[in-house]
Amino acid sequence: MTIILLAGIVFTIILLTKQREFASVSFVTNISGKFQRSTLSNNYWIAGGFLFSANAALFALAFVILFFLPYGSTFGLLLCIPLSLITWLVFNEMWNGSFKDKVKMVCIGNSFFLFFIGWMTWYYLNLEPAYPGDDMFMAWIGFIFGIIFTTGAMGVSMFVILRKNR
Repeated sequence: MTIILLAGIVFTIILLTKQREFASVSFVTNISGKFQRSTLSNNYWIAGGFLFSANAALFALAFVILFFLPYGSTFGLLLCIPLSLITWLVFNEMWNGSFKDKVKMVCIGNSFFLFFIGWMTWYYLNLEPAYPGDDMFMAWIGFIFGIIFTTGAMGVSMFVILRKNR
């Protein structure tokens, strides 16, 4: 499991350092070009709502892969991380408004991660032992890992979307 986690971290770092090359890939420019002619490219409420929905859909996909497929964590790392980065690159490339409105769009879209952190905190605070003497330390470890991964995803999303295009 540690090797898979380290491989995912290295894979994410490689993708982040090569994001300018990925942004110029034809399908990213084609998708973002189609969105540039819509209200999605300059209205931060609509774009933020779509980004919120995209983050929720990507999280749901990762959840389904992780828990319902054998060897889901390996497949999830190989699929969900690049898919998330490509989605965030499309949102970066399609934006035509001001940088201030782009920050607002990212804050609205990444509020999904804040809601998820809030839900995890509520769930952890209301967690009770299943039987007397149940060790709650593993629940705490899961909570801490969830907070770390969610904060990391939110930070990477902000980093990718808020970078300068050229």
